[in-house]
Amino acid sequence: MTGGRSTEEGFFEGAGADRQPRPPTRRESPLLARSPVVALLTTVLAGWLLWSLAPDVAYFFSSREPIDLGGPGAYRLDAARENRLVHVRGRLEEPQFRSMDSKGGGRSIGRLMGTNLLVDHPGIAGPPIYEGRLLPAGRRDDYAGLASTLAGRGTPPGEPWQVLRDGERPRRAWLPVVGTALLLIILAINVRALLRILFLVPRERR
Repeated sequence: MTGGRSTEEGFFEGAGADRQPRPPTRRESPLLARSPVVALLTTVLAGWLLWSLAPDVAYFFSSREPIDLGGPGAYRLDAARENRLVHVRGRLEEPQFRSMDSKGGGRSIGRLMGTNLLVDHPGIAGPPIYEGRLLPAGRRDDYAGLASTLAGRGTPPGEPWQVLRDGERPRRAWLPVVGTALLLIILAINVRALLRILFLVPRERR
C-alpha cells in the first residue's frame, strides 16, 4: 500500500506540475499599441511643428548681449545677425501705426532712415533707440507688403530688407520651449512605436 500510494501520489504530483498556469502575457502599453498609420502621421506632424518652433527656441537660448548696429552716419548693419538681439539708434521714416499687439495695444512700423531695416516697436512714438530681435527670414512675411511699398523711397539698392522687433528679448518667451519639450516626448513615443511595428512584430510572428 505504501509503495502504491507513493507511486500514485507521484503520478498526480507530476501531472499537477505539468498543469501549472503559465505566467500572464505581458500586456503592451496603450501608448505603443497603435496603428502604424497613426504613428507615422503623428511623427510627421510633431517633426514639422518642431521645425517651425526651432527659430523661437534658438532665440530663447541666444546671447542676451545685444549686437550694436550703430547710429545715424555710422550704421554697422553688416554686423547684423538674424535671430539675435540687436541694438540700433536712429529716426524712423514714415512710421505707420498698426493695431497688431496681442495685448490690445498698438505698434508702429517704420524704416530706419537711409537703411533697409524696418523697426516694429510698441506705441506710436518714443525715443529713437531700439533693442530687440532681428527676425529670421521665415518670420518676415507679415512685413512684405510694407517693405515693397517703401522699396522705391530711397531704399539702398541691392540690400536685403530686415525687420527688428523692438522689445523681444531672449529668456522671456517660454511657450515655444515648453511646446518643444512636449513635442519631443510625443515624437519619441511614436518613433518607438514605429520601430516596434517594423522590426519586433514581424519577429514575434515567426
